Amino acid sequence: MTQNRDFYAGLVATVFFAVILFVLIPIYVKVPSFIPGFAPPPDMWPRVVATVGLVMGVLALVLAFPKMRAASREQVEGLGSRILGNKIHVMRFIGVLIVFAAFVYGMPLIGFVPATVLLLGVLFIMTGKFERKFWMIGLSIIFPVLLYLLFTKVTHTPFPEGKLLSLSLSDLVTL
Repeated sequence: MTQNRDFYAGLVATVFFAVILFVLIPIYVKVPSFIPGFAPPPDMWPRVVATVGLVMGVLALVLAFPKMRAASREQVEGLGSRILGNKIHVMRFIGVLIVFAAFVYGMPLIGFVPATVLLLGVLFIMTGKFERKFWMIGLSIIFPVLLYLLFTKVTHTPFPEGKLLSLSLSDLVTL
């Protein structure tokens, strides 16, 4: 059987969300021993998102097998020619890995909102579609700010604030 793009996407998504669910969340999301009222624990939404991503990755893996069987009956292609044929996609994948690593290490330094704005901006640039650049810029800025306001004002879940920036977003909202 030859692997196809859906198989690799499912494999990457499964591994990525499994690492988040089983390694990063238990290490970095602190859960207090007592949570008052009906408030959800701080690790609830990250676990929900990681679990949904993990299920989608496994589903992509399962759905890739029929395509792989059909492709194995066709011509066989070597790994080297496949990599050279998808050079742009491989470079974008490496770029995304570097950006995610920079996001994880940079968030404690600059804070959640600026790091997420930069992450979304770079991910939009990585798509290579620049016809809707105003939407890309707007969503890169508005989505993290709305997430921040939803979690801090509604669920009272604090987000990491950066060490570098002394004026946080909560100070800007109160002005």
